[in-house]
Amino acid sequence: MASAASRVRFSPTAAVRNSCRRWMETPLHDGRKTTVSINQNALDKFSTEITQSILTNQSLEVTEWDADGWHYTGTNYQKGKLSDNGYELMRMERVALYILTLDAINFCFWPLSSETEKSETRRAKNGLEYEHLAIALRKVAEGDDEEINHVDDGGEKFDNGTTIVRAASSYALSPTNLASLTPTKLHSMLQPHFPPSSLLHEADSGQDDLVIHYELPNIEVRCQLLNELGKGLLEHHNGSALHMIAKANKSADALVGIILDTFQGFRDYVDTNEWVAPTSPPCEWESAKSLPSVIYLFKRAQIAIADIWAALGRHQCNSSSSTLDTNANIQICQFNDMDLVTTFPDYRVPQILRHVDVLQYEPSLANLVDGQVELEKGGVDEVSVRAGTVVAVEEIVQRVKEKISADGNSERSQSDLQRLADDVSAVTIDWYLWQRGEKLDRLNLLGPHHRVRTTFY
Repeated sequence: MASAASRVRFSPTAAVRNSCRRWMETPLHDGRKTTVSINQNALDKFSTEITQSILTNQSLEVTEWDADGWHYTGTNYQKGKLSDNGYELMRMERVALYILTLDAINFCFWPLSSETEKSETRRAKNGLEYEHLAIALRKVAEGDDEEINHVDDGGEKFDNGTTIVRAASSYALSPTNLASLTPTKLHSMLQPHFPPSSLLHEADSGQDDLVIHYELPNIEVRCQLLNELGKGLLEHHNGSALHMIAKANKSADALVGIILDTFQGFRDYVDTNEWVAPTSPPCEWESAKSLPSVIYLFKRAQIAIADIWAALGRHQCNSSSSTLDTNANIQICQFNDMDLVTTFPDYRVPQILRHVDVLQYEPSLANLVDGQVELEKGGVDEVSVRAGTVVAVEEIVQRVKEKISADGNSERSQSDLQRLADDVSAVTIDWYLWQRGEKLDRLNLLGPHHRVRTTFY
């Protein structure tokens, strides 16, 4: 584990922002150049569209974290013998563990499992989406919600005044259970909650019927990541997600760093030196923090923090109890620097940015993406798409804030305009883009997304 001092020196969110901009603005990197560019005219037009929507609706319209009922909220968790404070902390612990579990395995749903690929003789695809995994894990998490006689750890007080709770072993997503999980057990937990396979008849396509499976691919690797999550919490954070979160002192940037230091599977970066010397061993994590050749992306680590904030911090504690509202333990997820977190460079956000012509691909890359040809993991094309996405969203945020502040409508007070501008960040714009992309995708109005077999997104 890195020291607290080294975490202060290394800001993971700044590293993402700065390295991605460096990649996009440097003409050549060891003879290689980006294959993605940002269309400034389209970006300004799109920013104006978003601004007008915000001013018209008096907010950036994004769906709340659990508006669709996909996620576990602990609403039905039974209090048992816990105090009001203890109950709320335990509910938060269970939700935080659910989020960390979800984001540890939130990547690359589109491939079929190797078993299905070998056995399926018909046209087939994997229909699994993020919401299917979120709902399945929610149902797993709810498994012991209504047990009255929990044996949850009621809390241990530390010298800094923080009270730490630990989930009972009856909770399927407790660190102890995650640490000992097997691929077979993980499959048996989740598969019953996925939709059954179905047959799609496309009358006008001239092709055979399409079999749609719903399955979690690469389950062995996902299980290893959950083992790592459980063991990391047990060995470094007293078996408690809230204990880990409390160490960040309400800093989202610090919490990203803690997650990266604890869990190797969240370390999403590319060392471009490996393009020059592909046979050399990959750089170690501590070295990677200071190498100018590294492009940092940290998608899953940052989205975990955003999910924790959305679920447990953004709107503060919803309890009417003044004791809970002022309790420092309850407020640990109310991060004070969420504006430092960048967008989460995955498949959907660059897909929608390309759709509105903000991101433009070189012909060679465009042909690969449109032909649904897999890109090289960690290669120039993948880095270009993801780095371009980070930089484009940063520029959209800046333009939208400027346009809101410059609004000359006399009916809006300066404080109202400031409130609207303050709500615009890379995180909220990411949510807006992702949700807009999801709607367009369901209407089959989006072109293909880039494809990479990766554990990072």
